[in-house]
Parts: sequence; C-alpha cells; structure tokens
Amino acid sequence: MAIAGENISKFTYISFDDDPALSIQNYLSTKLIETESKHVAFFNNKTKILFELSKKVKYNNTILGIHRNATIQNEYFRIKNMSESTCFRAVRFVITRDNRIWSDNTHWTLAYILKYGMDVTIMNIPMYIIDFRQDVPIVFDKDGTVFDSLLDIKSAIASAQRIQKRLDRGWRPCNLSYKIIDLNNDICELLTERGNL
Repeated sequence: MAIAGENISKFTYISFDDDPALSIQNYLSTKLIETESKHVAFFNNKTKILFELSKKVKYNNTILGIHRNATIQNEYFRIKNMSESTCFRAVRFVITRDNRIWSDNTHWTLAYILKYGMDVTIMNIPMYIIDFRQDVPIVFDKDGTVFDSLLDIKSAIASAQRIQKRLDRGWRPCNLSYKIIDLNNDICELLTERGNL
C-alpha cells in the first residue's frame, strides 16, 4: 500500500506571517466565496456538465458528503457545528497551473463563511497554500499551520496535487467555474425548499 506523499520528491517550503511572497499576494485578498469548489450540492441542469467531466476523470466525490453517504442537510449541520467550534482547522488552498485558486477543504471553508460572513478572505483565516505554477510545488505556510513533519507536508502536497492532475485530464476547463459561492447558494436553496433553513 502506498503512503500518501511518498512520490513527492521535491518541494519548496516558505513560511510567512504578515509578509507573504509577492507571487501569492493577489490571492490572499480573494474572498473565500470566490475560490473554486471541488464539490456541488446536487445534480441538476446547471451541474450536469460537472458530473460528466468528473466521470471522465474518475472523480466520484462530486456531491458534497457523498463519500460518507450523507445528505446535504447533514453536511450543512456538520458545517454549522464546525463554525461554532473553538478549535479551528487550517484550510488548504491550491493554486493550479491555470492560475485558479481552489478550496481543498470545502467544509471548513463554508464554516468560516458562516462564522465570519461573505466578505472573509483567504488571509483572514488559518490556511496554507500549495502552488503548482512552477515545476516544483511551493508550500506557503501562514503562521505555522502546516504540521512540521516531512511526511505531513508531502501528504498535503499529494492531496493538493489530485486537483491539478484531474485538471490536466480535462476535469474543469478554464471556461467552466463552480465556486464556493455557487455551492453555498445551492445548499441554501435546497435547504430552504425543504424547510430546513
């Protein structure tokens, strides 16, 4: 059995507090709602193409929580509980070669939006960024949120790299975007229709 991260042979690690590298400064002011979402709330005419492309690259977790056989209502209550937690988790963001930035922890991204509102930015929350725009991935670690074990860093890179690899195979072309705000709106629409919000 392969260990996550074992194939990551090279990476650059950059730690920062309030003074980030120039190459990511523009991304840090991005609102969480404007980051790309891996997941959708449900299958409909709007998301049909996302399902077709996910099938093409063998990505089976398009619907939020499907890997747990959870309903969107259950996922929403889970996110709500997370937003009220006193223990915050860092969100991994991924900058892909096409210059898009992705939330690689959808639940915590939505939890921070619930907690702080629609204007909260990437820089305002615990986070780190993995950047694939260079030949060697770069880990930008804000305030030491990445675990300091080599295996943990390599595992984080390997997880983030799944997004880039799916994009390389045609998962989400640049002209096709589904952002966290779209997911948030679809969740709210679904729960409102069912009288759960």
